[in-house]
Amino acid sequence: MPATWRIAAGDLGATSGRVMRADVDTAAGTLALTEVHRFPTPTVTDATGLHWDAPRLFDLVLAGLVHASATGPLDSLGLDTWGVDYGLIDEAGDLLGLPYHYRDTRTDGVMEAVIARVGRQALYDRTGIQFLPFNTLYQVVAEQRDAPERLARAATLLTMPDLLHFWLTGARGVEYTNATTTQMLDWRTGRWAVDLLDDLGVPTRVLPPIVAPGTRLGVPVAACANRAPAIAGVPVIAPACHDTGSAVASIQSGGGVAFLSSGTWSLLGTESATPVVSRASLAHNFTNEGGVAGTTRVLRNITGLWVLEGCLRGWRTEGQAFAVEDLLAAAAQRPACRALIDPDDQSFHRAPDAAAVQAWCGRTGQSVPESASDVARVVLDSLALAYRRGVRALEMVTGVQVHTIRVIGGGARNRVLNQATADATGCRVLAGPVEATALGNVAVQLVAVGACRTLTDARALIATAFPPEEFTPRATQVWDQAAERFGNLKFDM
Repeated sequence: MPATWRIAAGDLGATSGRVMRADVDTAAGTLALTEVHRFPTPTVTDATGLHWDAPRLFDLVLAGLVHASATGPLDSLGLDTWGVDYGLIDEAGDLLGLPYHYRDTRTDGVMEAVIARVGRQALYDRTGIQFLPFNTLYQVVAEQRDAPERLARAATLLTMPDLLHFWLTGARGVEYTNATTTQMLDWRTGRWAVDLLDDLGVPTRVLPPIVAPGTRLGVPVAACANRAPAIAGVPVIAPACHDTGSAVASIQSGGGVAFLSSGTWSLLGTESATPVVSRASLAHNFTNEGGVAGTTRVLRNITGLWVLEGCLRGWRTEGQAFAVEDLLAAAAQRPACRALIDPDDQSFHRAPDAAAVQAWCGRTGQSVPESASDVARVVLDSLALAYRRGVRALEMVTGVQVHTIRVIGGGARNRVLNQATADATGCRVLAGPVEATALGNVAVQLVAVGACRTLTDARALIATAFPPEEFTPRATQVWDQAAERFGNLKFDM
């Protein structure tokens, strides 16, 4: 068994994608990660709505894999993306239209209609998945309503990472961690909830086999190998294809240690040996998503840095170009908890900006932030209090008190938010690794190819290479008072 390994991880997010190369020496216990290609995730808006330009995305991924091979042959490669979105392919393997973007409006009202038909409790008891209006289930119901002829022509439904893997290898399957995000899986059996879907008119014949994280899907097909000879014959591994599944695979959590995958979205939860499907988990809108090594990610979604990102976009459009580091430094000097928003409010769902933050504060009778640093402080404080709410709910759902929060992903760089999170929750915060998703993707591949014996071994490599930064709680009283004062703003602590 060789000691050195070269692994490529395609980590594709809803706003940007990149291909990373990991150079691993298991004898020396080292792991180095290099970004070799970054690109915006391409979208298209046409008369039918907002779509992902999936063919263009695949071209960008293929180019990245070529870059990853520049320093020598790869030992394996694998891709992860966001969840819920999908493409339809026909029997010949042709894509039937561009996949819809989860922020498209076609699902407006669909979730409510499905709940009215099936029942909220019954649907949750069957799937264990939280209610989000863009879940795959509601997208497919909308598809059946709006474009039944396309569904009739479809042979296979593939979620986004599985579509890209299909174009790479020809394998038709949906990886388990991503399949669980669809709200179409029975959590007890780990199989498609066929009778439920039949009742809703969803054509279950298009649902492919479910494959486990770590499955070898094959090698690149001839068409890909011809375009990118450097990846010919390289094993293609399905990692945890849902990006949060990969991120959580990079660290150890569970018990009193929660994870917080912090980026455009925030995912707060814990790893569990079994799903937690109860009245309490339904009441707090917790979801049970598939994890690696037989685990379940018990978590809930919180609108994350999306609101701050929207503010930054708006300011740039107005000609105000702020360096993020300078803005955060200025925000750190502003008083905490002067005003708060609910980041999960519908008004921040599609196109948030500073004006939306100011309007929300005005409508709720609070001090309206004027400067960019004040707006940023409101957003960061609001996120920290949303995390506090999430931690309290997680404790109620699992019956386990949280003492440590592992912040992973791009938000781990945000030291102002990390300190606010420690202060608001009263928990120790360990921030990092920043590249958790790519590292978790790599970890699953390392186990699959035999470079690491277990996931625990792979996580130990990551912890050594990327030690976290620690933040301890301070000045928690102001946060307790804020939680009480703003309880009427949905911060029901």
